[in-house]
Amino acid sequence: MKGLKKLSLAIGAVLVLSLSASIQLSSAQEAVRIGTSSMGSLWYTVAIGASEIIQKYGNLNTTVEPLGGSSANIFGLGAKKIEFAMANSFAAFSGYYGTYTFKKPVDIRLVLQGQPNFRIMVVRKGTNIKTPEDLIGKTVIGKRRALPENEVLMDAFLKVFKLPKDKIKIVATTTSPETYDALRAGSVDAAIVPGSRRTAAIEKPIREGVIEFMYLSKEQRDAILKLLPKAFYADTFEPGGFTGQDKPLHTFGMNTYFITRTDMSEDVVYRMAKALLEHTAEFATYHKAALQWTAKSTLSNVALPFHAGVIRYFKEKGLWTPELEATQKEFLSR
Repeated sequence: MKGLKKLSLAIGAVLVLSLSASIQLSSAQEAVRIGTSSMGSLWYTVAIGASEIIQKYGNLNTTVEPLGGSSANIFGLGAKKIEFAMANSFAAFSGYYGTYTFKKPVDIRLVLQGQPNFRIMVVRKGTNIKTPEDLIGKTVIGKRRALPENEVLMDAFLKVFKLPKDKIKIVATTTSPETYDALRAGSVDAAIVPGSRRTAAIEKPIREGVIEFMYLSKEQRDAILKLLPKAFYADTFEPGGFTGQDKPLHTFGMNTYFITRTDMSEDVVYRMAKALLEHTAEFATYHKAALQWTAKSTLSNVALPFHAGVIRYFKEKGLWTPELEATQKEFLSR
């Protein structure tokens, strides 16, 4: 009898341990890390908001990890340091196809598309740089390791205007604050900078009298755009968008992508997409840019294949069309 009791207790202990291990494993599987850019940035703020919404409505344990720029986040996905990431469409496109800074394709899938991010040429005030030709003999910040699209844009800029590369000193910085510090110090004359409409990162140095815009005509912008990858698109900031902006500013846009690894659970991706797409107003309380994280935005200007989890959501909502299915198959044929 005593032996039977001991056996029962032993079996019970094993079951408790097994159940505990099962719960821990389940929790570990549903704990996801979201890679984003530096703390204090727009992307970091949006990622924090997304994390909170996903935890609340998707019942997932999420953490936000600032890895750097877009490319750093793509590399992070490839190395399985994170499960989800925010990145601009160029970095995601380049990673998927294994081009530019990526030596081989990274196995990623699109979940959502959100607010646009732009690349703009600014010049140090007082340099009297008005046209692309005025850059000859000057120093320009035209590349950043974390933002390889800046160098791609700089190269297209040189080609369209037939500017001699050996007569323009093209240098790199690692962060936006470093870029603006160099412009303030007068060690550089111009820079390609990331930004969005009315962003404080650009507005502040304008008000301080540090920078102004180099205005390209629509035709000049479109000529450059023809040399850029599909991930870029044309956009225009109407006059008055920034202090002293008295004419249209023709820019180069990229959408912000929320992406994941191909091997992520369909159910996890479905729950994340559902949580964010069905609670947009609450998501936007963290930053108004979240208002642009919609099904309509996600299904427009697609440049990557979608993850099966978000396709499941779109099919449930009747939003998945034969055209989208054809595009999906085309991307997967990579």
